[in-house]
Amino acid sequence: MTTKFMHQGRALARPFIATTTILMDPVLTALFVGTANWVLAKHQPDLYQIEGRRIVVEVSDLGKSFRFTIRRGRLAPALAGPVDLRIAGTAKDFCRLALRLEDPDTLFFARRLVLEGETSIGLHLKNILDSIDLDWLAPINGLPAPLGPRIRQTIDRAIRKTHADRRLHDVLDRALQP
Repeated sequence: MTTKFMHQGRALARPFIATTTILMDPVLTALFVGTANWVLAKHQPDLYQIEGRRIVVEVSDLGKSFRFTIRRGRLAPALAGPVDLRIAGTAKDFCRLALRLEDPDTLFFARRLVLEGETSIGLHLKNILDSIDLDWLAPINGLPAPLGPRIRQTIDRAIRKTHADRRLHDVLDRALQP
């Protein structure tokens, strides 16, 4: 006799994988929400326009989804249930989007990024992401003077001299090709 394990309405053949998936999804969602809030806190975007909305981001090739809602201007984990917006794509496409190697409109029109539901929420999130300029070296700025500024100047000079930023961009672009 074979026992079937169910998760989100689907029969799962491997109980160990099923168990780890069920237990890890809330942990991964909490990490996703925490990281997003950390990045957004520095830019203070207007999330109040989409207050109370429920969003799910699905990474289709990994079978993972992150459900969250907007509460008091921040992202908060959400339980299963109806959503206002569903954003789906592959891990590579989300990486390309996060690293700004690809424009969200290009991914959407190429049907590599799928939006279902209230697209006005998706447009609002896209505008927020477009307004964020990620500075990967920002933590160095927090070091006490004169150490922090000197380290930052040295790194900036080395990047300009060796064109490391363009080389890294090219390497990431090739690695993340669809």
